Amino acid sequence: MRLLLVEDEPDLGAAIQDVLSDEAYVVDWFLDGTQAWQYLERGWTEYMLAVFDWMLPGVSALDLCKWLRKQNLSLPVLILTLFS
Repeated sequence: MRLLLVEDEPDLGAAIQDVLSDEAYVVDWFLDGTQAWQYLERGWTEYMLAVFDWMLPGVSALDLCKWLRKQNLSLPVLILTLFS
């Protein structure tokens, strides 16, 4: 299965990607919302799940979700955040 990961913290993104890859998922990882948006606009929508960080540079996680829904894509989305 292919997953979309958008996480701007390199250490956390790498850790998430490693764990998911160890479980046999293919993970496309982007460091900001703008990169992910541009990739999705080019037509790649073959994901089983998207995992977004809440606080992204560029395009926000919420805006990515809104765009997905406007495209009538029913892709499940998990949004991660850290409360301190």
